[in-house]
Amino acid sequence: MYPRKIVKLHLCCGSGRRTLQRIARTQTPNPVKQFRCISRTCTQILICVLVIGACGITSSTIAGDYYFRGSIALDHYNDTVFMDSYCPSGTPAALYGCGTGSDSLPYSTKGGFDQFRSIEIGLGLSTRSNFRFEFLVEYQPSVDFTGNTNFLPQELQQSVTAELSSISSLIIGFLDFPQTKLLGKSKIVPYIGAGFGVARNQIDTTTMNFPATVTVVPGGTQTSITWMASLGLSMDVSAKAKLDLGLRYTDLSRVRTARGEGSVSWRSGVRSPLLLDLGRTEAELEGYSLRLSFRYSP
Repeated sequence: MYPRKIVKLHLCCGSGRRTLQRIARTQTPNPVKQFRCISRTCTQILICVLVIGACGITSSTIAGDYYFRGSIALDHYNDTVFMDSYCPSGTPAALYGCGTGSDSLPYSTKGGFDQFRSIEIGLGLSTRSNFRFEFLVEYQPSVDFTGNTNFLPQELQQSVTAELSSISSLIIGFLDFPQTKLLGKSKIVPYIGAGFGVARNQIDTTTMNFPATVTVVPGGTQTSITWMASLGLSMDVSAKAKLDLGLRYTDLSRVRTARGEGSVSWRSGVRSPLLLDLGRTEAELEGYSLRLSFRYSP
């Protein structure tokens, strides 16, 4: 029997025979993707502006004001949809396939990550032209993913759980606006920033619970380009210290499960677990964070 059909048979039903029909995905306009495209374009423009400004900086404009940064953040990721990297795959078997589910959307898992805190450390350099440049390392500890597949009618059990962690390093350019007066004579300075880097996203074993079966999908690690855009406010704490409060949008690219051995187990124990050679699945990982940072110049 065709390997991917075996996967579908046991993922959805756990027993019996079911005729599976492959339905091609339709290319319909997606307003969410259009918004993401616009946001990426705006960020690319912002990055270009910062790069052009950086190119105009000469050695005489560098103030030599190095500083250290420490940050904590509350992160919230957008709704995440896991799908096959290549849905027509037969060997290895595609986990979802190219059909449409009970919600008339392509077979997939849709869910979200819990809100969680991340930490960040960095080294920065200020210039006399109001530009700042930073090298940052951010660590996002393990966070739970909870979602549902659309194989079965929505009233039936088809929950999906997994854990994710991520570490990234970025080079960021900031532009301060010290001439902008906020709250009268207070020393609050707005800023914007954008940058790019590398992110390593790791997802642990994914567990899919169905009425008759439990399917286990191997975890995986994906290293990809990441980019971000931010805005915020900076306030002097002392002559050498500043406090920043900012909002950041981050695109961590993709999180992917690995190709490898998965399994289907029957809750009733009617038969031994079925081992499967599964292909990759993937999802885009992006979201917003509220950040509180402390900068110190020695």
